[in-house]
Amino acid sequence: MSDASSTESTTEQALDAAIARNADSVRRSRRPRGFLKRLGLSLPVTVGDVKQAFYAEARKAHPDHAGDPSDFKEVQRAFDEAVAFAERNGKRLPWLGAQLPLYIAQRGVIERVEQLGGTVVVKELGWLEDTVGEDFAQLADRLVQIDLTGLPIGDDELNELFTDADGLQFLEAILLADTQVSDASVVRLGRAPALRRVDLRGTRVSYGLRRQLAKMPGMEQVEGLSRWAELFGRG
Repeated sequence: MSDASSTESTTEQALDAAIARNADSVRRSRRPRGFLKRLGLSLPVTVGDVKQAFYAEARKAHPDHAGDPSDFKEVQRAFDEAVAFAERNGKRLPWLGAQLPLYIAQRGVIERVEQLGGTVVVKELGWLEDTVGEDFAQLADRLVQIDLTGLPIGDDELNELFTDADGLQFLEAILLADTQVSDASVVRLGRAPALRRVDLRGTRVSYGLRRQLAKMPGMEQVEGLSRWAELFGRG
């Protein structure tokens, strides 16, 4: 990995960690965002959105325009709360924007896996809904597992899945037992930087490559390392 790539990866991990640290406090603070509703706003919101909405509502509620003084005070309170909310959560919006290319790439991988008859596991950061809304929170979904066990696939299919490395940034496990993959495609698993588990039992992958994969940084388990287990069953 180049120094630039390493720095970028470290930065992304730091951003992820910083946002994750806020998860519990966000969960604890979950409540109806009445101040947003009062201003006619929905997630996600920026301070600019809040100000624009406030001006529109304030004109209607201002006593000088025959508005009710209590309504005007309510709009002011909603404005103060909405500004504080937008300032507190605004830092997450650029982060989510950076997730868009990864999300699109992941969707491509997921759709292809499902076309092949496989299954996936996607980790959701549901607590982000309170910041950006349900639709935008999906941008932070993470593809963490691909299961192609026992499917009639080979190197062409696996190479296709690993064409766009952006879709594999968060992949932690890929299960390929009893498929027709070989060294020609499995060597590309190194493009998934978060990979921790690989199942290669019953495949044509050489034991030399299996051992190399087991030495990858962060790798915790490569199933199919033992020739004896391959010959006498898996138990």
